[in-house]
Amino acid sequence: MKRYIVLIIAIAILVYLFLPSRDDSREIEAVIHDAIEAGKKKDLDGVMEHLSIEYRDDYGTTYPVIKNVVKNLFGRFDTFDGKYFDLKVSMNETEEGEKRAVANFDIYISGINSGTAFAILGSEDSPKNLTVTLKKSKLTGWKIIKVEGVDQEDRFYNK
Repeated sequence: MKRYIVLIIAIAILVYLFLPSRDDSREIEAVIHDAIEAGKKKDLDGVMEHLSIEYRDDYGTTYPVIKNVVKNLFGRFDTFDGKYFDLKVSMNETEEGEKRAVANFDIYISGINSGTAFAILGSEDSPKNLTVTLKKSKLTGWKIIKVEGVDQEDRFYNK
C-alpha cells in the first residue's frame, strides 16, 4: 500500500513539473494585479516578490535599484492608487526551453499625501503604456525580468 501512495505522489510531482499549465495568461494578470495591490498597501516585500532577482531593463536598472526606488516612494506618500487597462499577453519559449511572457497594458500610479494625488507614472487621463517581460520558474512561478516604457525622465525615477 505504501508503494502505491509513494508512486502516486511521485507521478503527481512529475505531472506538476513537466505538464504546461493551461492558462498562463491568467497567471500573468494575477502577477500584475498582485504587484499593484501590494503597492497600494505599501507592502515592499509584496511588490518585490513579483520581480526576479535577474531583473534588468534597457537602462541597466536592476532589482536592488527598483527596490530602493519603491522603498523611497513608500516613504514619501501616505497611500497609493493605481489601475491598469487593456492587458494583452503573448507567450513563448526560449531556445533553452524557458517559458516567457510579454504583457502590454496601460497603467497609472499616483501617490497620495494629505488627500492630494500626485502622478507617479502616467495619469488617469493619460496612462503610461508598459511592456513587461516575465520568466517562469518551476519553483517561484512567473517573475518580472524587464519593464519597457518607463523613461528616465519620468517622475518615477526623479523623485
